[in-house]
Amino acid sequence: MKNKEKKGPIFIVGMNGSGTSMLADCLNQHPLIYFPEFETKVIPYYAMTIDRYGNLEDPGNFQRLLDDFSNNHVFRRLNSAQKVNVPFDFENLKRKDLSEIIDLTFSYFASRKDKIIWGDHSPKYAVCIPTIVNLFPGAKIIHITRDGRDCALSFRRRFRQNIYRSIFQWKNLIDKARRDGSDLGGERYLEVRYEDLTSRPEYHMRSLSTFLGLPFEPSVLYSNMPMFKSKGSSQNRKNTIVPNSGKWKRYFSPSQVRKMEAIAGKMLAESGYDVVFEKGDRNIVQWKLFAYRWMDRMNSTMVYWKNYKGKDRLGLILRIAKASLKQGSYYER
Repeated sequence: MKNKEKKGPIFIVGMNGSGTSMLADCLNQHPLIYFPEFETKVIPYYAMTIDRYGNLEDPGNFQRLLDDFSNNHVFRRLNSAQKVNVPFDFENLKRKDLSEIIDLTFSYFASRKDKIIWGDHSPKYAVCIPTIVNLFPGAKIIHITRDGRDCALSFRRRFRQNIYRSIFQWKNLIDKARRDGSDLGGERYLEVRYEDLTSRPEYHMRSLSTFLGLPFEPSVLYSNMPMFKSKGSSQNRKNTIVPNSGKWKRYFSPSQVRKMEAIAGKMLAESGYDVVFEKGDRNIVQWKLFAYRWMDRMNSTMVYWKNYKGKDRLGLILRIAKASLKQGSYYER
């Protein structure tokens, strides 16, 4: 793409079930922006363990780290389950560090789509914003928030996750992301509510385009995600952003809502959501969190096993589990 300046990467963060994938898929319709279909999850892990690769000025060490990073489960899936070999000219690299390796990998896949700006939509990078901006000082962080009760519902339906652990994580994640985001300022960090985005999509997508320093493209109002409702004539039907909020009111019992609000009612109220019972801010005891976490991991693994039936099924599940464990090593601390 000639005469188009490459900008820093875009990171969409937020609690799982907040619309990170939806927003990434919409921005992916922009002619300049590329988001992989899946979450990478592992960038902070490599930042934490970078010392084990030694001096990256050594071509062998650099190649070893590039091979490891570029063959995480996301990139293997994007490459038809085949080993990824990212081309590069070691002698002419501007930097020989982790950020260069990450950029090489994402840019390789972006170039296959004729895109020049790449992004990542791993939700829980919300708790690692300082790590992300240390790697990429020019990065733009979009934090999408959603009613924590709807997030818990989304995670329960899709992956059979414990609703109390989900809303506990939601509360802590939002608090940390907001504190770290405030340190970055409005040029690098932007928070948008899922409910606002889906009720006034064009207004907020125009605001996001301005934040990213890119021209607004009407294509970003549409998505290929299956949960989007089709609008338009049968000859020109597209999937567009639609409201999808408040379903927790019909799904959860009053007792379940009361317990969730005892944990995160205060954060719900601070985020502009109506609280039915209590503006609580209670923690969950450690032994319960430990039990919930391992039960959630088993449940999500079974869901993945049921849903993915293609080539290299076992290898894919093992790589997803490995990435999730790497993510847990920094998120669950």
